[in-house]
Amino acid sequence: MRIKDASLGGYISVFVAPPLYLLVALVSGDLHSIAAFTWKGYLWMGTAGIVHFILGRSSNYWSLKYLGANMAAVFSSLNIVYTILLGFFILGEHITRNMALGSLLIIVGPALLAWPQHGGDPGTGDQSSNKPRLSREGIIAALLSGVFFGISPLFVKWGLAEGGSALAGTFISYSSATLILGMTMASTVRRDEIVHMDRQALKCFVFSGIFTALAQLLRYVALKWDPISVVGPLIGTIPVFLLALSFVMNRKVESFRLNVIIGAILVTLGAALVYR
Repeated sequence: MRIKDASLGGYISVFVAPPLYLLVALVSGDLHSIAAFTWKGYLWMGTAGIVHFILGRSSNYWSLKYLGANMAAVFSSLNIVYTILLGFFILGEHITRNMALGSLLIIVGPALLAWPQHGGDPGTGDQSSNKPRLSREGIIAALLSGVFFGISPLFVKWGLAEGGSALAGTFISYSSATLILGMTMASTVRRDEIVHMDRQALKCFVFSGIFTALAQLLRYVALKWDPISVVGPLIGTIPVFLLALSFVMNRKVESFRLNVIIGAILVTLGAALVYR
């Protein structure tokens, strides 16, 4: 990354989403659905926005800063396990043998990344390389992002059960996050950090925010109609897509050690097994 404070990426990616959703709602004629939620629906959707788009995304950007996309994705994929457990204990969803075995594979993936390489510290590899290496800060940030991403589907599920469309629910969640982040922008220092941000980094964060907003809309649609214990594992296939795209577009920066590749594959196999 080209900036010191990775959480700034969370600010920008959140700010670009509400206008995009409003435009989609206007074009699709779904604007009225924003007012169709009960007060509980607004509460749950707002909570989901704060947990996922502020806490989860900020942690995720910090993990990307320290670990790179490949390793961060494997660690944060533990959110699948958290989602399955919440679905079982709180929503009463059924856990099968495949789900248990898949969850085990998902746990083994990050553990494999933390296994010492070349007799040294976990995942350090070639110390002279500029590619990401495991660090305590990066692992903690990735695990925290997994926790926040893992519990947010529960709030989304409760919120969408209180009326309104998935598009409206996504708009409410993003708007609540935008409101909270906007309040923190009262700091002149914080505003200046964004205004004077590296232009290339700013452009990347804006595009990231647009594509992430579209992905979140599809995630909310899935959560509206399917159990969280099914949606979570399907989203858990992200590491393999990231691995492939990173190899094509970012291979000089990302880490492609054997344990990273095997860890990503194990996480994806676990997600597929959970879905069966």
